[in-house]
Amino acid sequence: MTRIIKDIDTIVSELRNGNVAGIPSETVYGLGADALNENAVLKIYETKDRPRFNPIIVHVSQISDLEKYGDNIPDSVFKLAERFSPGPVTFILKKKNIIPDIVTAGNDSVGLRIPAHSLFREVIRESNLPIAAPSANRAGKISPTSAEDVLTELDGRINYILDGGKSEIGIESTVISFLDEVPVILRHGYVTEDDIVKVIGKIKVREPGKFISPGMLKSHYAPSTPLYIVKDLNEIGSAEGMKIGILDFSLYSDLKETALNLFSDLRELDKKKYDLIIAKKVINEGIGIAINDRLDRASSGSLKDVNFKLLKKNIYS
Repeated sequence: MTRIIKDIDTIVSELRNGNVAGIPSETVYGLGADALNENAVLKIYETKDRPRFNPIIVHVSQISDLEKYGDNIPDSVFKLAERFSPGPVTFILKKKNIIPDIVTAGNDSVGLRIPAHSLFREVIRESNLPIAAPSANRAGKISPTSAEDVLTELDGRINYILDGGKSEIGIESTVISFLDEVPVILRHGYVTEDDIVKVIGKIKVREPGKFISPGMLKSHYAPSTPLYIVKDLNEIGSAEGMKIGILDFSLYSDLKETALNLFSDLRELDKKKYDLIIAKKVINEGIGIAINDRLDRASSGSLKDVNFKLLKKNIYS
């Protein structure tokens, strides 16, 4: 049976013993294991049913730790780290051999992040381990932003979840690759493209390629209920007569508040067993780019492309 606890020592003991545990972060809750223990990292993949080609971010305690696990680190990484770390930004760097290949899905690079959540940082310090930790949900499903969400996803699959309250940001970290001369954003997040440019200058946004970072799967963050994107929340047309949940971002005062509630609202709608959920994208700038990215990956497409006659038949047959 999985237990939600507040005892950091128990979590540290789990990690040192080669087990996995739910750990709070400022972005979303993570499923943590000793990044240097191949068998422990394998448990992450098995617990989440995570594809083995999808690498895992490694969490460390301080900026100097980047040099323990990353190689040939450019100055721009340290400039960004001084500005945004601890915080929701992940650096993709050439890895040192100390990092097992299972963590990086066989890539010669590794994603390193310094989390801001005080409990996560304390776990890292007390365990004296780098912590490999993807989001603590079943692969492809909605990321968890509370200990209760993790329990819903992984009950019976892990022993403990460390309760750190609701995540303060609510979406995963921004991921930036420093493998090429010009840094590349691989995943949009709370730290925006404009934020990064102000610190280090020119950057690029990723093009499709091999998986060197989490968050690059086309389908991800998905509820069990089909989610469709609309241009207008009143755009239900021939979907009338069906039970429809609305992911309504007008409830929130700004994009930061929207990001904070995105996954938790989607999870609540999913629990209500609607026939489908609809959402309208937010303005595509700043954090809005990250929100829209998550919506695209969570969705089954655009509502206008749906064959509702067939959808109704599948639902009600």
